[in-house]
Amino acid sequence: METGDLHHALGLYHVLGEAVKEAVSASESAGEPAASLMSMRAFAAVMELVPAAQTVLVRFDLRRIRASALAEAIMALPDAPDQTSSRRRVEIPVVYDGEDLDAVAQLLGISANEVVARHADTPWTAAFGGFAPGFTYLVDGDPVFDVPRRTTPRLTVPSGAVGLAGRFSGVYPRESSGGWQLIGHTTVPMWNTQTNPPAAIMPGDRVVFRPERADATIADIPPKRISSTGCGASAQCENRAADSTPAVHGCGLRVDRPGLLALFEDHGRHASAMGVAGSGACDRHSYHLANMLVGNPPDALAIELTAGDAAFTAIGDVVVAVAGAPVSLRITGNAASGTDQERAAVTQSLHRQEAFIMHDGETLTIGVPRAGFRDYLAIRGGFIAPATLGSASRDTMSGIGPAPLAAGDVLAVGRADPERSVGSPRDWNEHLPSGTMQHAGSKAVGSANHPVMLDIILGPHDDWFTQTAIATLLDTTWQVTAQSNRTGLRLHGQQPLERKDQRELPSEGMVPGSLEVPGSGQPVLFLRDQPVTGGYPVIAVLTLDALALAAQLPPGAFIRFRKVGAEGTTTQEKHDTSHHNEHDGKELR
Repeated sequence: METGDLHHALGLYHVLGEAVKEAVSASESAGEPAASLMSMRAFAAVMELVPAAQTVLVRFDLRRIRASALAEAIMALPDAPDQTSSRRRVEIPVVYDGEDLDAVAQLLGISANEVVARHADTPWTAAFGGFAPGFTYLVDGDPVFDVPRRTTPRLTVPSGAVGLAGRFSGVYPRESSGGWQLIGHTTVPMWNTQTNPPAAIMPGDRVVFRPERADATIADIPPKRISSTGCGASAQCENRAADSTPAVHGCGLRVDRPGLLALFEDHGRHASAMGVAGSGACDRHSYHLANMLVGNPPDALAIELTAGDAAFTAIGDVVVAVAGAPVSLRITGNAASGTDQERAAVTQSLHRQEAFIMHDGETLTIGVPRAGFRDYLAIRGGFIAPATLGSASRDTMSGIGPAPLAAGDVLAVGRADPERSVGSPRDWNEHLPSGTMQHAGSKAVGSANHPVMLDIILGPHDDWFTQTAIATLLDTTWQVTAQSNRTGLRLHGQQPLERKDQRELPSEGMVPGSLEVPGSGQPVLFLRDQPVTGGYPVIAVLTLDALALAAQLPPGAFIRFRKVGAEGTTTQEKHDTSHHNEHDGKELR
């Protein structure tokens, strides 16, 4: 929802958050809200709120409410009351010794001491999260602060660095690259998964910087004074040391070879307000299929394999399945044969997506995909791994979640539900795209002559582009470059997309499937580890089916975009959304 300015956005975020909490509470205590209470029904369908500079992104369950009905309920909300006195106050001790302190003073025409005084004397307002977990954009500081970013960003900014950029201030929660002007540092952690919430600063907080002497130790610095509050309606605050599912003793898998990248993934998180992307399985369809094949719930933890070439050995007898990009599957091990019980090496090949038993000591070898890019390895009972914010998914952008799997890792498995049966086998989808990795021929799907078609819904910023740019978007055959990963696919086309609106876009919430156009005019298609907020216009968003297909695009693959209606329909056919799972949703800006 667009509000026009930051303070209205913050007000809407808090009013809407309270409405969502009330609706969820009513739903949990008395079942589904009555049909007559349309606003209660609408707010109970909200999954996540993402505040930004002038907007609040609302993610909701499209099976429970129409976008128009939810928008109507939001518009009927009362104005946000003045919450200045009730906002949480956070004090951050700062040693003002930043590398850019003198340069900032010179830019502003004041002394370095006055920069420190003005930065510390005026309370700042926490506006929205983004960039990294625990990074919060702070506003409403002294009006003197309007500082340009560095011309050349630093490759390394230390954890705890306090910076300025434009009218914003902020604290880097971890070591990273960055282009903000650095004026000091703090020892207070901005992100700690052992606290609730993990983020030291949340949207709406009142933040005060307190100057400290350079020789102060951590023991000298008193704890920051923070009132006890929860995370709000838009974040799950669960930080478990380990998954609550009991492990099955003596059963699991050992990683012999992880391939290019092997990650634990599930349905992901809902913690964007803290700067944490949703993450989760890139290709939700294949992930759900793998779990269905072994009789797991659809959101059970599985392994996402990029480009195959992996091997695992069974510990105990286990039931597993592989789904996604078509690959060769081979089970090798020892079996008794002959009257003398002589051990003989045996090999079994599998040619479908199906559940199969691996006996203790047998090894599953997964080849390189013939087409596509990602596979999902599920085990009956689900894998067990530590969860952060309600998910054990690995977020490659933020570094949250279990580390990528490595050779020698032993993976625990949960206890299976005996009431759930295994699913029916499925043939491999041999029509997935190929790329340069597979040395695709001219007739292969994903080649320049046979590009993959991805359905998109134009907006929310298609009006920032010329009509020629829209035509170019739809008529161009784009290629996936090698600079692509789980965060997004960088695309290249012969003609860049031309903007007619050259304004700088205030940061807005970002969702998987967003097609963002940076200054180069070459679009970036975000996948599941996308940034929480972005400052470039989004010309279109993929449908959920197209997003799953995009996860199977290897480097070198060629694609085309096809415009569909807001409900996911083309002029020729209805776009099937009946299989969308409960964790997917629609976005209302």
